[in-house]
Amino acid sequence: MKVLYAEHTWPEIREAVKEGRVPLIPVGSIEDHGPHLPLETDIFIASEICRRAAERIPEEVVLMPGISYGFNEHHMDFPGNISVEPYHFIDYVFDVCRSLSRHGFRRIIMVNGHGSNTPFLDIAARRVNNETDSICVAVNWWSLARDVIRRVVSHASHAGELETSVMLYLKPEAVDMSKAEADLNIYMGQGKSKFIWRDLVNPSPVSFMEWWSRFSKMGVIGDPTKATAEKGRVIVEETVSRLVEFIREWRRRKIFSRVDHH
Repeated sequence: MKVLYAEHTWPEIREAVKEGRVPLIPVGSIEDHGPHLPLETDIFIASEICRRAAERIPEEVVLMPGISYGFNEHHMDFPGNISVEPYHFIDYVFDVCRSLSRHGFRRIIMVNGHGSNTPFLDIAARRVNNETDSICVAVNWWSLARDVIRRVVSHASHAGELETSVMLYLKPEAVDMSKAEADLNIYMGQGKSKFIWRDLVNPSPVSFMEWWSRFSKMGVIGDPTKATAEKGRVIVEETVSRLVEFIREWRRRKIFSRVDHH
């Protein structure tokens, strides 16, 4: 059975709608990930996790082409970044989802691989829920298995032990560990804080983002030298399993009629 949306013909998409299959949209970025990881890291990881999940349950999913570009203006001091303005990004993602809704897909999932996309994907998903007949949700892939990630790695942030381990497992030929270098400045040069730090699975109570070049010399937060392919394998396999579980739950989710109480 075909799983890639773009490989279907239009009559096959019509059948996929009738079958209640869930569009799965990977979203990421093209941005610096230190001197040891490629610019594609965020979109590659999100796409690969989605692909592996979709291949387990092809009869329940259609895998969309990934949305490779996201919001990362704060990384622009490092060469290579491609940043999309917030409202452009929201509108673009919404238009993709609205098109799916117009074809009849009623349950849409976006899987995000870039932390700074998070608030904008939430808004795009809310617009789908408010402005179409479909329901939509956005999830960061690392949120699906936080307990496992906490157990496997000591710290989870940009281009550090987490992402490097995952890339060593998924695409080792793209990782140059000879250039991996630790940058443990998780408090952004301000000294230890009770309120602001950088950790994807242990987020700080206060959310704050500024220019990365102010606190990171190499575009890294954490210690990629601790990364291993085995850590990446454990994390990816559990994340994929939980994504499959969520897809099945989302596919069963009822969409109730609205009630206007005016």
